[in-house]
Amino acid sequence: MTQQMIVGVNTAMFDGIDLETTFRTVHEAGFTVIELAYNQGYVGNLDPALFGSENAERVKELFGRYRLRSIALGCTINLAGADAVEQFRARIRFAHDIGATYLNTCTAKREDYARLVRNLRILAPEAADRGCVICVENGGDPNYDAFAVAREGRQLLEDVGHDAVAFNVDPGNMVSLRPDMAAIDQALEMLDGMRHCHIKDVRTVNGEFFFPAIGQGQLDYRPLLQALARRNIPCSLEIPLRMHRQADSWPLRADSPVPVEQSREVLLQSRRGLAALLGQRR
Repeated sequence: MTQQMIVGVNTAMFDGIDLETTFRTVHEAGFTVIELAYNQGYVGNLDPALFGSENAERVKELFGRYRLRSIALGCTINLAGADAVEQFRARIRFAHDIGATYLNTCTAKREDYARLVRNLRILAPEAADRGCVICVENGGDPNYDAFAVAREGRQLLEDVGHDAVAFNVDPGNMVSLRPDMAAIDQALEMLDGMRHCHIKDVRTVNGEFFFPAIGQGQLDYRPLLQALARRNIPCSLEIPLRMHRQADSWPLRADSPVPVEQSREVLLQSRRGLAALLGQRR
């Protein structure tokens, strides 16, 4: 369906579902790449043991069973937090252990910009030593507004000044946090620094932001998908069905997980939507 692109599935849509069911469903939907979503504030509580060797072995065992692999790890934390360096070191080790190159993470609040840059300067060479790249992501709510648009992202990469820090661009985040900007155009402006991309469609209902199957929202991804394909930039479908953003862009997580059957159907719809956007036969 997308032979000229590497398209994975971010597991945020399976928030609250056990790991094996998640892997099996992604496999059944026809995907071969999976991005674990271990993002603070967007999924359930993150036990530090998730980033230990035992979980890494479990993940690799499931890779083999369901013929999946990992290119990226979703691991947003407050990168300006007091313990951010130690927290993120554990994520770098875990990403390396499961074979993921890109650590996708939103950043911090704008007021903590100096500490954000300092911490990234510490972490970048450590990521490089393990063959990893820290991919900073434009934020979708005020907790992560240090980098929201292309101009701010370019400045951040310049201030950090290390090849092991790049972009994971998420146009869907920009729709909620910076609705004044043309999200796809902004993403295209960041192609030179982009190593990974999140494909997240958005539907605005009564001023709030929901995340449907790819191709069923308000973003026209065609020019960005074509650019990603030309540059061999991998991407993941990030469809956080359990969460939506309120009118002020703050996330609101539902009390219960989304039924697995619904997530499977959304993935199948997204495969068809991607094929249509890329002009491919379904």
